[in-house]
Amino acid sequence: MLKIFPDFLKSLRPEFHQHRKNVHLDSFFTFTNYRYLWFMSIFILALTALSPICIATLIYYQLIETSVDSDLNHRTKQLTAAAKSAVTFFMEERLNALTFTVNENGYEQLADNARLSEILNNLKLGFGGVTDLSVLDAGGNQVAYAGPFNLEGKNYKNQSWFEQSLKKMNYISEVFTGYRGVPHIIIAVRSAKTDGSFFILRATLDTERLMQTLSSYKTGDYADIFLVNHEGVLQTPSMHYGSIFTPTNLIFPTDSDEIEVREISLKGKYIISGHSFISRDLTSTPFVLMVLKEKAGMLKFWQDMSFKFNWIMGVSVIIIVIVITFASTFMVNKLYRADRAKAETMMQMEQSQQLASIGQLAAGVAHEINNPLAVINQTAGYMKDLFTFKDQTRNDDELAEYIDSILDAVDRCGTITRQLLGFVRQFDVKIKKVNLQKLISQVLSFHKKEAEYRRIHVTVSIPDIFPDLETDSSKLQQVLVNLINNAFQAVEEGNCLDIIASQIDTNTIELVIHDTGCGIPEENLKKIHEPFFSTKQNGSGTGLGLSITYGLIKKLGGRISVQSTEGVGTSFTIILPVKIKEGRIA
Repeated sequence: MLKIFPDFLKSLRPEFHQHRKNVHLDSFFTFTNYRYLWFMSIFILALTALSPICIATLIYYQLIETSVDSDLNHRTKQLTAAAKSAVTFFMEERLNALTFTVNENGYEQLADNARLSEILNNLKLGFGGVTDLSVLDAGGNQVAYAGPFNLEGKNYKNQSWFEQSLKKMNYISEVFTGYRGVPHIIIAVRSAKTDGSFFILRATLDTERLMQTLSSYKTGDYADIFLVNHEGVLQTPSMHYGSIFTPTNLIFPTDSDEIEVREISLKGKYIISGHSFISRDLTSTPFVLMVLKEKAGMLKFWQDMSFKFNWIMGVSVIIIVIVITFASTFMVNKLYRADRAKAETMMQMEQSQQLASIGQLAAGVAHEINNPLAVINQTAGYMKDLFTFKDQTRNDDELAEYIDSILDAVDRCGTITRQLLGFVRQFDVKIKKVNLQKLISQVLSFHKKEAEYRRIHVTVSIPDIFPDLETDSSKLQQVLVNLINNAFQAVEEGNCLDIIASQIDTNTIELVIHDTGCGIPEENLKKIHEPFFSTKQNGSGTGLGLSITYGLIKKLGGRISVQSTEGVGTSFTIILPVKIKEGRIA
């Protein structure tokens, strides 16, 4: 497996990143284009493939967030409702028991300590949470008491709970310490005596039983259920706020009995808060039930599920990117190989066209050399005859004249040969300064005898002040050879060939090659730059000359256009930069 992995990574490497070995072949490529194509193909494919996944993931998280928030609020509301019912039932049950006791027992029975103790024991056995019982008269004096505390003879006239009991038939106090010094709740029921006055039966509730009732509704370590009074002071301990009687900053928007759920921030944590006033079916209570649930704790299940989902999505994205990279690399490599094969073919075609151009020039060269060779042949034969018939050759003026003729003819052959070799060597030259007039003269020199023989009138018009071009001399030379050769093949005896150069601006020149030959039919003008398209009869042309010329002009940073009228003539217009940009030859 470890051996396969490097091979797989190697397959992801684009071929165009490899070191270039063939400088001539690599000049056909612009490597940045392939790299850009590779990156763009990966980017576009990844964007196309991953966009739906990202959109679906975003929608998924939005739906999850909405549904989770709704679910958390609903669960908090349900828990608040259940805890509220439990607290309400706890209070109602003891209040109803106390009311029943008052209705079933008269003042005389309740004022009896023994009877009061018996009732207390029954309440403890039946309900629990009742600490003691006491009977108070209208002046706040404790008439009878049953319980563990020494409270006989106490007067509660000035106690706030007693004052409230005088105003209401039933009263439930908030948690306070009172004479006992321990937190407790008072439930007081007012009843009438036979003489028309009233008395109060009071029961004390232990907060421990109430706290146990609230604790039974806690779900996990992240839930906090407690009671506060209307001012926000704790009536039972709170996990977040502390012990009983601790003030809190809790604010209740309304006094409605309905359950309200909202999200708050507490000590840097997001909390789902539910609250409700405990007053349903009761005359009045000072309690507000609070349910606080840490959002992070409640979200643990969703977070675990999201983690698994993210892990699956992450692996999927990595696999998709790897597959896209592999596919893009494969496609770009195939395109690169195809273009490289095309470049090799084009290079071979250019080389073939160069040889064909030289072959066309060879006819003119052969004609040029035939004349001096004929002179050499005739003169050498005549000298041989002189040696045969004359014994005296020293200081023979006629013989010296013939020798000079031979030397002149040999020198002429050498000049023609050197000119041809120099012309051919230019095919290997890269960017350098080129004198356009000199280059045109070199090309025309090989057509000199043909022009004289066919009476073709050739004119070259180049301004005296004309800049040297900094360009690829070999490519420009081949362009001129192709166009001038085509022009000579198109014109008939007595026609004209005009070559006109001008400078458009400091950076651009224009070269026009115009002939008065047969012209090109209008329907063929759009095809002349296509490879292998030729109008020459009997297969005398390959159809590559103008196609290669068009490509060479592009590589030189220029452009070429043609205007032609059948039977009138043809003009090729070439626009070239004076100095080719660095790196333009490709």
